[in-house]
Amino acid sequence: MSRFDFSHPPFTHLSNAEQQTLENAADIVFFDDEELILAPGQPVDALYVVIKGVVREMADDEVIAVYKQRDSFDARSMVSGQSATRFVVHEEALVFALPRATILALTESNPAFGAYFFASISQKFGAMARESGNRELQTLLTATVRDACSRLPVFADGNDSILDAARLMKQRKSKSILVRHGEQLGMFTTTDFRDIILSDTPSSTALHRVCHFNLITVDIDDFLFNALLTMTQRNIRRLVVMDHGEPVGILAQVDILSYFSNHSHLIAQRLDRAETLDELAQIAEQITRLVSILSSHGVKAPQLGRLVQALNARLFERAWQLIAPPELVANSCLLVMGSEGRGEQILKTDQDNALLIRDGFEHPDIATACSRFSDTLARFGYPPCPGGIMLSSPQWCRHEQAMRDQLYHWVITPDGDTLMNLAIFVDAEAVAGDPALLLQCRQYLASLLSDDESFYARFARAIEQFDTPLGFFAQLLTREKDGAATLDIKKGGIFPIVHGIRALALRHGVSACNTFDRLQQLADRGVLERELANDVGEALSFLLGLRLSHGLAELADGRAASNLLYPERLSTLERDLLKDALALVKRFKAYLRHHFRLGAMA
Repeated sequence: MSRFDFSHPPFTHLSNAEQQTLENAADIVFFDDEELILAPGQPVDALYVVIKGVVREMADDEVIAVYKQRDSFDARSMVSGQSATRFVVHEEALVFALPRATILALTESNPAFGAYFFASISQKFGAMARESGNRELQTLLTATVRDACSRLPVFADGNDSILDAARLMKQRKSKSILVRHGEQLGMFTTTDFRDIILSDTPSSTALHRVCHFNLITVDIDDFLFNALLTMTQRNIRRLVVMDHGEPVGILAQVDILSYFSNHSHLIAQRLDRAETLDELAQIAEQITRLVSILSSHGVKAPQLGRLVQALNARLFERAWQLIAPPELVANSCLLVMGSEGRGEQILKTDQDNALLIRDGFEHPDIATACSRFSDTLARFGYPPCPGGIMLSSPQWCRHEQAMRDQLYHWVITPDGDTLMNLAIFVDAEAVAGDPALLLQCRQYLASLLSDDESFYARFARAIEQFDTPLGFFAQLLTREKDGAATLDIKKGGIFPIVHGIRALALRHGVSACNTFDRLQQLADRGVLERELANDVGEALSFLLGLRLSHGLAELADGRAASNLLYPERLSTLERDLLKDALALVKRFKAYLRHHFRLGAMA
């Protein structure tokens, strides 16, 4: 049995022979409390991997990183040949010392392994993504019937006729109904219709004479695999789902197969069939569970963002259709903005939405419908926006001309608040109603901007709002919260990339809203060098992924998802990649300062 754990990156990329080579060369070294392992300027002749204990990386008297079991250090110093910081034992440590010569030889012979030490930033992030995607998929055998049950029961009385049942099933678009007859509960399906037609049974026959009362049921909290097994064993296609003795749904075989093969498709079907806000509230919860499942399967944050955007768009559209009068839906355009509009909001955060109303259209229930919509989204788990950027706010529920007037005001008086409102609107996407209303406002905004370079500079300057939390010697700059060192990944990393790309897109007439699409189009037009665009895209993908994984962990602990990271909880690889990503943010901000001549602004 191997004494070295090869189950974590980058050692997962080594072949059996390479693993044996590394293990043969490895030494085990013990360090006592407060013992110095590496000092600044000291030659580095090994890569260290912690077996047990705690090692601190210090810059002067400040702790900049903590290394625990399976963490490795210091790859950067090993490559350069000497240490830039000090590594001191905090709790007596047992470590593997992997000779520098052996590690460098493996990086030359194994490009995937070497990518973690020598590759460009985009290659490093790409290797990390492949590592995530190649993880063994977590089993779906722990899924429950509650996760997949999408068919609410349709009930009929046992004394209703077969013809009544046909009308009901057509009306409710259902292939089966439950029949109540006294204390009995039965089921009637489209297969029963086939048998009835072949037997010439009159359509006036009462349902209780032809339906099946020997129902097979499953509890809503039972494992989904058990339900599939029951169907297979009994050669049936449907089960009645029970919750505390009451029928609450029908689970069809196609629902189970759909769940195992395509969870998002199942949710989309439920959205299309939903007839009440209560049903939509249940589906909104299922979207978060879907994110957790797909994230555990290695699906990257950008792809998850697109998927959630598509599902949320259908969720919001259906909610608006259930709340607003049909004539209001037809004469307005419901918008989502900010990260939701860009397709980069994965977990539920503050609402950012608005309503454009066709000029000349009036309705007495506009304000009521808008207020109810905002309250409904809050019920679905999307908190009200602290800044009031919701269609329940008069500023964000406007007729076309009033919105054009607002855009004009934002452009000619570009202060902090107006520029942020404009930035949010620039990311708007239509999810319900007439999208032409949004298109007309976009065209008007483009006509206002033209070649006003000073405006674009003021718009881009928001990238300076937050400092990048990376200091000398690649030191992560943290702030203490509740006794722990934290880092705001949105302010320090995600926002400057997103807003910088947004400013470039606005300046160069790029119509896409998604940041990754904007990056691609800016590179295609030669505004950004292809290598820089790739690096920025990979860094943003990594940062979004970190925020997602930490947000899911917070939700699992019963806390609201936040933008705070705890660097001490990151693996060595994650910390190194975070430092690379923040270094890239600094480089990109320098490019933006030059591009928009921010240094010349007063």
